[in-house]
Amino acid sequence: MLSMELLAMLAVASIGGSAADGRFQDLDALDSQISAAVAAGGRPVPIDRRIKLANCPQTPEISNVAGGAVAVRCPALGWRIRVSVDPAAVPSAASPSEIVVRRGDSIELVVEGRGYSASALGTSLDEGRAGSRIRVKIPTSAVPVPATVVRAGVASISG
Repeated sequence: MLSMELLAMLAVASIGGSAADGRFQDLDALDSQISAAVAAGGRPVPIDRRIKLANCPQTPEISNVAGGAVAVRCPALGWRIRVSVDPAAVPSAASPSEIVVRRGDSIELVVEGRGYSASALGTSLDEGRAGSRIRVKIPTSAVPVPATVVRAGVASISG
């Protein structure tokens, strides 16, 4: 069972620095939303962290991949950005014996439970195949989090 302390650490990690006060859009969370929206169409380029977007009061809209990019917009505030998508990075079906996560890889750590979902970025401390257990270091904790590899770049913990 996922401890409330670990869930709180994940929530803090997913909020990010200046986004925590509500003035700016959380770019880490927005990157995760974009990745989920284009999962089968390639890998989006991370949003430039120098960009400061006003915090959208609703979930930003993400268009389908067109012309090698997606449009992300906040209709309520009127901001819009384009995020490039690398079509060569389309996830492929890995064989069960293929290592899909390497030590030092950036990992999206996802936890889902009844009525909630949270994600945070971390760093893999181990190599792993889909379905194997690895340790993930998140910035808000000195203790690595055990997780199960879902696919390249994504691991989950049970809630």
